[in-house]
Amino acid sequence: MLNVQASEYKQPEFTLELTITGVGVDIRLNDITIEFDRFGGHSTMNYDVNQSMIAGVNELQVIAYPFFGKKRGEGQTKAYHEEAEVKATLYVNEQGDNSNKKILSQIHLRPGLPLEQAASESIKIDGIDDVVLDNKSQPLSYPAITFNQQVVATRKTLPVQSNYSRWAWQDGQVIEDSQENYDSLLAVYREIYETFKNKDRTKLLELHAPRAEEYAIAYYLEGGVEAGHKFMNTGERANDDESKLSDFITRSTKLDIYANGRMARIVNAAQYHPFVFLHKTMNIVHTMKFGFYKNKEGDWIMIR
Repeated sequence: MLNVQASEYKQPEFTLELTITGVGVDIRLNDITIEFDRFGGHSTMNYDVNQSMIAGVNELQVIAYPFFGKKRGEGQTKAYHEEAEVKATLYVNEQGDNSNKKILSQIHLRPGLPLEQAASESIKIDGIDDVVLDNKSQPLSYPAITFNQQVVATRKTLPVQSNYSRWAWQDGQVIEDSQENYDSLLAVYREIYETFKNKDRTKLLELHAPRAEEYAIAYYLEGGVEAGHKFMNTGERANDDESKLSDFITRSTKLDIYANGRMARIVNAAQYHPFVFLHKTMNIVHTMKFGFYKNKEGDWIMIR
């Protein structure tokens, strides 16, 4: 049994460590996607997630589904691979000191096993309940693709100190899934696209400023908004001679509402937003990631 309180740390640093084998996943923290992969190879990765944590109890979630074939038209496999496995571990430590890293929550999921056994290898943590499993929820769905089945594993975390930063999106409007919201957010995307197309650095800095400010707070950066821009490399792609801006594409996209209704984005089933950057010589797609909240005045604000 493990027990740790994030309130033990003056400048807590939160890390999500993932190991994924033979299964498609959507891994979320407070209903914010941290990792999404449809193809199910084998990968191990670490994410800094300060900007997705909130004061109090947080929620870790793994949505696992049979992976998709990588060739066009192959679709989703009908059953889980026998070695399908996901391990998601949320750590906390004092900033810059990995020697005191401790576990806040963990989900160890084998979705191919009977449901009652699927999360039995998850670490027992004193102070929080075991993993909650659900295989009856509505699978993920996009205009061009419907997922056939999924297992959802959810687990709370030990509490984060009450004075941890409160983010602007937490006080935004609850966003409805409507054509009006899709259209108005799409107009904001088009404004960002035109700004990249015109290489208007001043405007890019303005559009990204709320996001930069919160990243500076999340990672204890001195210098406020300017430091946040430097941390995010705001506008870097616009001035990269090897990067080419794609066309503005809305086909097969949807309004994706997340963060328990407080944030939204427009994406397709590959999680691409309406535009990306293409590397001219290496044939690599550089995806752009945007997350918006709707303030009390009804304006869309880029915040992630």
